Amino acid sequence: MASPRPSRVQARRRRLTISVIGLVVLATATVLVLPRLLGPSPAATAQGPDGSASVVPTTPSPASTPSVPGSGAVEPIAAWLAWVPGGFPAGFAGQVSNTDAFTATVVVAGDTLWLTRSLDATGTVVDHPDPPFRIPLDAFAVDPSAYGRFLPPGDRAAIVDALQAGEAVLGETSASLRGLAPGGTIRFGDREVVVGAVAPDDLVGWSEVLVSRDVGTILGIEHDRYLLASADALTVPAFRQVIRSLLPAGTLMRLERPGGTRFVRVASGVNPPVVMKTVFGEFAAAPRSDDPAFFTPDPVWYDANIQTRRVPILGEVTCHRKLFPPLLGALRELVQRGLDDLIHIYSGCFAARTVGRSATAPPSQHAYGAAIDIDAPTNAMGDTTPAMDPRVVEVFERWGFKWGGAFVITDGMHFEYLTPPAA
Repeated sequence: MASPRPSRVQARRRRLTISVIGLVVLATATVLVLPRLLGPSPAATAQGPDGSASVVPTTPSPASTPSVPGSGAVEPIAAWLAWVPGGFPAGFAGQVSNTDAFTATVVVAGDTLWLTRSLDATGTVVDHPDPPFRIPLDAFAVDPSAYGRFLPPGDRAAIVDALQAGEAVLGETSASLRGLAPGGTIRFGDREVVVGAVAPDDLVGWSEVLVSRDVGTILGIEHDRYLLASADALTVPAFRQVIRSLLPAGTLMRLERPGGTRFVRVASGVNPPVVMKTVFGEFAAAPRSDDPAFFTPDPVWYDANIQTRRVPILGEVTCHRKLFPPLLGALRELVQRGLDDLIHIYSGCFAARTVGRSATAPPSQHAYGAAIDIDAPTNAMGDTTPAMDPRVVEVFERWGFKWGGAFVITDGMHFEYLTPPAA
């Protein structure tokens, strides 16, 4: 299988990414020291009488806020947020738009699209991975007018006009990674979309590509991922009750109050794909014909980044080279504190697959080699009460990891990269 040849623009982008990462780590190390010693804010979890679960986290502390490019440029959209694993059921968007509790709503659809080629405004090829390799992009689709009601006036016209014209809006980080500006073109097989605008990441949900619903349908964006809602007066219990009344009994969901999350998008509290790319690099991949939820990553990226090393407690592990410093820090601290006997089994790190093994989901953090599973037999996904010792969780969180035991669908074995560790 041929390896994709990086273009001159790709090489320049990789060098730029390395420089950005260095600046991000330097700038955040000092800021994060004290908050990490104090620990992240806990999430408030509730279960309704119908058995449905919801999570309404408290406002994140600096320790739980990822270090991201442009993180101080624009305030996140101030809206109530609701998300359910796998997407909302058919008809939900229409039902919620008719609810008297809200003054405005928009349901955002989202799926992974696979880039086959991109060109800048002059027609010069920027990305063109060799077949069968393609580049996964985190793409969202919205109704332009409904979405515009949640945008600040100074940015609204440019974003809405581009969407209504059938063009794509790129977040600033995505535009930098792509090497594209307005007038550029992104191709997904035999379909393409022109870049009409570049906007702050917060205003496009930290997606890589934002398009209208009509264009999204043509490109293959099908699943309704999250809801934004505004209201004159609303409490967390009232918001939970409204959303639960529109969903089947027992539906798992995550709710956020306005300002309650850094990333106003799908499952809050984890890094969006575009942030993972700035830290761990972007890869092309070839989805497997027998199961497109699994793929073969770009050999150039794989050889440069995925390594097997021996670490304390776990033995040999295969992860991204940039995950080893915080991983070693956490494991060595456990040894120093005499807590190493709390971990028994290494259950995996690098795995080239999508989130939840869904063909339309973005690559898992495991696909970057940026998440590690520990003691899977006693901390299986979906266990309501993971057996992971809280002291292990506390150490890993201090070293910049996010614990999967706090996810809506609990994943107690799972620790993934969230932020650079404190100095």
